[in-house]
Amino acid sequence: MAMQISEEIKSLMCGTWLPAIMATVLQGVKELPVQHRNLILTKMCTSCEDLAMMGAVGIKSGMSWDEYVKFLEGLPPPIGPWTIKRTGDIFDLFYECSIGADGRPRCHCPLVQLGITEPLPECCSGGADLAGRMISTATSKLVAKAEVIGSPLRNGESFCHYRVHISH
Repeated sequence: MAMQISEEIKSLMCGTWLPAIMATVLQGVKELPVQHRNLILTKMCTSCEDLAMMGAVGIKSGMSWDEYVKFLEGLPPPIGPWTIKRTGDIFDLFYECSIGADGRPRCHCPLVQLGITEPLPECCSGGADLAGRMISTATSKLVAKAEVIGSPLRNGESFCHYRVHISH
């Protein structure tokens, strides 16, 4: 059971301590052998996807496909906007990255947005998995494959482009 903590101390913990601790943990993760690093980053990305689907980019109860697409297109940075193009069983999702003070596109990872870490190329796959979950949930279809087509980190694009293939 958590003890009563003043709002001032909670704010200090959430705004300063947790980001500093997380930055230290991520620095340690970067130093691990590739297999172990990727396992931890994949688990982190899955947690991030779960949270995004619950609160930021998930389809809301009763939304039609058209309403969901409009919802994604209207999301403000750094959560959106998203554009979806469909060709048969293939969905292309484009995330319009927010632009940092340096004029370059910013990764939509919350840890990057909060300044806790620099973008991690391994987490681009987490973005593709999130795109797959978005499409799977909105269409009630299984995803055969979700992939990164382009991103600022992977190939210098100014946006993130994910491709989702659904099963028949």
